[in-house]
Amino acid sequence: MSLIAYSIPFNRIQAWLEKEKELGSPFPDRVVLATATPQGVPSSRIVAIRELTEQGLVFFTQLGTKKTHELRENPCASMTLWLALQQRQVILDGNIISLTQQENESFWKALPQERQLRFSTYAPLSGQPISSAAILEDEFQKLTKTFKDQPLPVCKHYCGYRLLPESISFYTLGTQNFSESIKYTLHHQQWKEQLISP
Repeated sequence: MSLIAYSIPFNRIQAWLEKEKELGSPFPDRVVLATATPQGVPSSRIVAIRELTEQGLVFFTQLGTKKTHELRENPCASMTLWLALQQRQVILDGNIISLTQQENESFWKALPQERQLRFSTYAPLSGQPISSAAILEDEFQKLTKTFKDQPLPVCKHYCGYRLLPESISFYTLGTQNFSESIKYTLHHQQWKEQLISP
């Protein structure tokens, strides 16, 4: 496998993300994640990308949610990264794999404790009806007090996934001329680049 050839689209994504941050975007790493049931019924939501490497894009969620059910039954997904300040978007289509427990633990330990506490508060109830937001606030304060001077154990609902793209499309909105559309398709572990009519 040619590492240079494999890196081309990921280097471009990284460069566009860094540019968006330089232009003032506070959260350039948010993407729309689209999943579907085995019957093809789609759903989408925004997730944060925790890691971008040549192995794919990593994101985290909580067990028991709609997306975890769909990813278990139909491990294919699409991500759309919208870079509004540059008028650019990146669309990644591919397969999803679950992270190992060791990987989950490693990412968990890298989180600030405040984020660990918030996740541990809402994750067990995610997607379920609650009578009041005070339930979450009370649990958050309880956990904060309990783990004030000690590390928070990995929440059993914390789970990560990696999107392994098979195609990556880069789209730059045109101003005076035509928009630019470039598509990379993975073929035998190398990326084939094609200029696409917008």
